[in-house]
This record gives sequence, C-alpha cells and structure tokens, in this order.
Amino acid sequence: MKIEDLKYITPLDIQAAHLNITSAEMYEEAKNFNQFMYDMQRKRWRFLRDYWAMIMLNILMLIIGCATSLSSYTSLLFLATGGRGPLGMAVGGNMYVTLVPAVIYVILFVWLIMLKKIYNWRLAVVVTAILIPVNYCFAALTIANAILFRVMYRTDEEIKDEPGYPGFAELTLSFIRDEENAEDKGMDSFADGKKVDDLESERKENPFNKYRTRYQAEGGSLLKDNDISNVINGND
Repeated sequence: MKIEDLKYITPLDIQAAHLNITSAEMYEEAKNFNQFMYDMQRKRWRFLRDYWAMIMLNILMLIIGCATSLSSYTSLLFLATGGRGPLGMAVGGNMYVTLVPAVIYVILFVWLIMLKKIYNWRLAVVVTAILIPVNYCFAALTIANAILFRVMYRTDEEIKDEPGYPGFAELTLSFIRDEENAEDKGMDSFADGKKVDDLESERKENPFNKYRTRYQAEGGSLLKDNDISNVINGND
C-alpha cells in the first residue's frame, strides 16, 4: 500500500491513528486500511519473534561456548597458546587470548545489529565467525545466525516501506455528526457555538451503531456497506 494511493487518509491521520468518517467511501477506505495495518502487525510480530529468538540464542551459546572454551579439545586459540584442557589439567593455554574474540564479537553485535539495526545475513556470518577460534561450537551458531538473519531481513524488507511503519497502529474511527440530521446545518457546529464537550460526546456516540452486524465469532463488528450508504444518501 502506497500513501499516495489513499484518497481520504493523510499522513497526519496515520500519525494520529484517528480518522473522522464523513462518507461511505471514506469508511470503506478506512476499513481496508485497518485490515492492512492488522496484516502488517502480524508480519512485524513474526519479525520480533525471530529477532528475540536470535538474541536469546546468541546469549545462551556465548555463555556455553566461553565456559567450555578453556580446553584444547574445544578451542583452537587455547590449543595454540599451549593449553591441553581443564580435565585434570590446571596448567593450560592463555585464557585472556582465547576470550579476546568473544569481547570483539559482543561489541560488534551490539553496535551493528542491536543499535544500527543492520540485519544483513552476510554481515551476521562474518561477525559470528569471529567466535569460531574461541570454541568450535560457534560454527553451529554461525549457521543458525545466517538462517535467522536471512528470514528477519526478508520480513523487514516487506514492511519497512509501508505506511505506519514500525508501529502499524490501526485508525480509531469517529463520527462527529449523523449526516442525515446535519442536512439543515451542515458541519457548522463550531459556528453555532457548540461547546467542545458536546462535540466530544457526539464523537463517542457512533450514529451508525444501529446498523452494525457481527462479522467474526471472536468479536468485533462492521457496518453493512449498503446500510451506511443508505444513511449517507438519505434513503434510510
């Protein structure tokens, strides 16, 4: 959906998440827009699900990998610095050299992915691969990150250029006046000196409530398009 394709809904309406309905055509566009926002919310939820799964996986694997890295059987760096392993061996390689890539990884991960929000899977592979010399198990984490970031990137590309990104708030619809009763005075409520409180009361009372019909088993209702058209056109 492109913002320029919308006839009645403006960027200010989207930002305020509110629209006052004055015609059946406007109602139809608002109804379709809210359905589109709902679809985008579901995609955003999938992105956040994958994002937090990736965060938790990286934290868990980092803790396990670093805790088991001080062994020649699990770490290339520990082996290269003279170590044999913690199993009965108090003397081993250099722990500080072994864990340096883990510190670099944490800095890059927080800066590029969590702060800069770069979800390119190739970048994720390069950053995660820094950990492989620390512990061989990080090769599996590199593959997992490649898959997760590829899915996240594809989802983010689908939604980032859509109206309402990133929150995708649905429009709250209001009906300030019943059009069939406004033929004589039009929309000159303020000119007649009507108080703001009275207008707020009218905003809360939807004049089309009597035409509502159930549309889902789990709740919610929509106006019948033919009924609202009849009311707008004075044919009810």
